[in-house]
Amino acid sequence: MSIADDGAEAHNADDGWPDGCGVVKIQWIRVLLAGFLIEVVLGVVLIGGFAAAGVSLQENISAVSSTIIGVGCFAAAFLVVLWLGRGIRSRVVLHALLIGVVATAIYLGLVAGTGQMPTALSAYGPVTFVIVNGARLVGAVLGGIQCERSRATGA
Repeated sequence: MSIADDGAEAHNADDGWPDGCGVVKIQWIRVLLAGFLIEVVLGVVLIGGFAAAGVSLQENISAVSSTIIGVGCFAAAFLVVLWLGRGIRSRVVLHALLIGVVATAIYLGLVAGTGQMPTALSAYGPVTFVIVNGARLVGAVLGGIQCERSRATGA
C-alpha cells in the first residue's frame, strides 16, 4: 500500500483493493489539531469575553449569552476549517465534519469529565445545549464546503 507523506488519498494497483475502490485517507493529525484549535479559540474568546464583561455563566445562561455562544461556536469552527482546510487534499467536507465532531467531543469530554454536565444542561436547557453544540458542527461543515468551492473556482 502506498501512503502519501501528507496523508492525502494515495494508492496503487497492488494496494489490495479492487480497481475503482477508492480508499479514503483521513488526515487525522490535521483533524485533531483543528478540533483542538476550535476549542482553544472558543475558550479564549468566549470565556475570556464573558469574564471581561463581568457575565457569569455558572448558574443560568441568558438567551443573549446562548446566542453569542452559538454564533461563536459556528464562527470559530467555520474559520478554523476554512484556514486549515486549505491543506486538505481530498474529501474536504468529510474532514470538516470530522473536525467538528472532534471539537464537540473535546468540549463534551471536558464538561462531562469535570462532572459539570448536569450544570451545563440545566444552565442552557437541553434543547439550547444541543443547538449550540450543533452550531459548531454546522460551522465546520460549511467551512469545508466553502473550501471546496474556493478550490473549484481557483481562488
